[in-house]
This record gives sequence, C-alpha cells and structure tokens, in this order.
Amino acid sequence: MSYMRVTVGSQAWTSLDSIDNASSRLAQLQAQLSSGKRIQQPSDDPNGTVQAMALRSAMSRNDQYGTNASDASAWLSTADSTYNQIVAVVQQAQTAVVKGMNTGANDADANTALADEIDGYRSTLLSLSNSQYNGRPLFGGTTAGGAAYDSSGSYVGDTGTVSRIVGQGNEVSVSAAGPDVFGSGSGSLFSVLSQISTALRTDPSTLSGSQTALNSALSRISAAQSTEGAAYARVQQAKTTQTTQDTAMTTQLTGIENVDLADMAIQVSTANTTYQAALQTTASVRQMSLLDFLK
Repeated sequence: MSYMRVTVGSQAWTSLDSIDNASSRLAQLQAQLSSGKRIQQPSDDPNGTVQAMALRSAMSRNDQYGTNASDASAWLSTADSTYNQIVAVVQQAQTAVVKGMNTGANDADANTALADEIDGYRSTLLSLSNSQYNGRPLFGGTTAGGAAYDSSGSYVGDTGTVSRIVGQGNEVSVSAAGPDVFGSGSGSLFSVLSQISTALRTDPSTLSGSQTALNSALSRISAAQSTEGAAYARVQQAKTTQTTQDTAMTTQLTGIENVDLADMAIQVSTANTTYQAALQTTASVRQMSLLDFLK
C-alpha cells in the first residue's frame, strides 16, 4: 500500500489557491451584478459575444433604415403638400377659362384681367415646380442644381430617380421628374397657360380646347400624386417593420448580455460564502515550528 504525504506547506498552498479562486469568482460576479452585464469581456462567453456583435451590426443597419425612412417620409410629405397646392391653382385656372369662354358677358378689359390672372397662376405654378426639400428640387430628378424649371418654363432637371433604402431589399423612389408631372413640349402646363393667356387677349373664342388641356394636366398631376401616395404608404410600413425588428433585436441582445439580477444576487451571495469559508480554512492551517517536532 502506498501513502501520499500531505505536508503543512502543501495545505497552505492549497488553501491560498482556494482563496484566490474564490476571490476571483466573487469579483467577477460582483462586477457583473454592478454593471448589469453578464459579458464583461469576450472570454466570459465567446459564443454570446459573437451573437451580440452580429446583433449590434444588424441593429445599426436597422437604425439606418429608420433614418432613411424618416427622410423619405419628410420628402414625400413635402411633395404631397406641393401637389395639393398645384391642383388648387390649376382648378382656379379652369374657373378663369370658363369665365373667359363666356364671350357674351366679357369685354376686352375683362378678358385682359382674366389673362393677367392666368399669368399669375402660371407664375405660381412655376414657383411650385421648383419646390425643394433640403435644398433639392422635388421635381428635378437627380439634378445637382437648385431648380427643376427655368424662368421660361423649360425643364432643366434630369430623368434620374432619387430613392431611399428603407429596409432589406426595400428601395423606394421619392422623386418625380418634372415632365411626368407638368407635361412636356407644347402640352406642358406652362405652355398651355401661356396659350390661354394669349387667347384671352386676342381671341377668346379659341379657348374651347383649353379646358381639355387643363383636364389632361390635372389627370397627369393626380396620377403622379397617387404614385407619391403609394410610395409614402410603403415608407410608413417600412418604419413600422423597422420599429418591430429593433424591439425584437434589443430584447434578444438583452437576453444575451444582461444578467438576471435575482439569480445573480444569489450567485454573489454563494460566492461570498465560499470566499469566507476559504479564508476560515486557511486561518485554521497550523503554523508548525521546530518545537512542535521536538515534543
């Protein structure tokens, strides 16, 4: 039979090692409890750390989607307000044309006044066509300039599309090219209004086709506004999705990183008991001297 000798020195070293381990464990748990974070460093939970990093990256992308969606929403809201103003002005122009077609009741001065009114509507519409959001023309495509139309009513923008990525694989166009809204060439709204103004001053009897042209312009504007409305609805849905996903990922990240306070309090108490026991055990190790061996 073999025997293993346990010396006083080995007992002391074992006790000190137990104190060190218990102290480290207690310090680690106390740090987790005070910070509320279960993972203080990657080595605490390598797999959890990887999951947390992936979640934070996804949350960062999701936050950017939310920022893009808010910008798109503001752009489209501005556009919608502008469309409403454009429609109101065109409808006023229609009313003026109806008055001008009543040739039996109007004299030259009345028709001239109506022509001046039409010129005013054209000027207002030209201003609205250059409406901006954050310094960019709403109806200028992707132009780097500050205007979509020049003073003569000619389009100076481009046919590019301004879009915002509001979700994974979800890109929404927020811009509109001027010709798609105001028409082009001799059929553009600005040209039609100029023709109406000229007719009122020279020969009101030629106004019969003007109402048809204005009705076509209204239909085109309404179609563009409907497209804008559909884009706005998509953006709002994307914002709802972004909020839902952000809440879900935050909850998941909390489950990975944060501690269960009640459970952690129990673990700290247990670790403290273990540490105190180790201290007491070490204190009970006899300090042997030469006289003890001579007895």
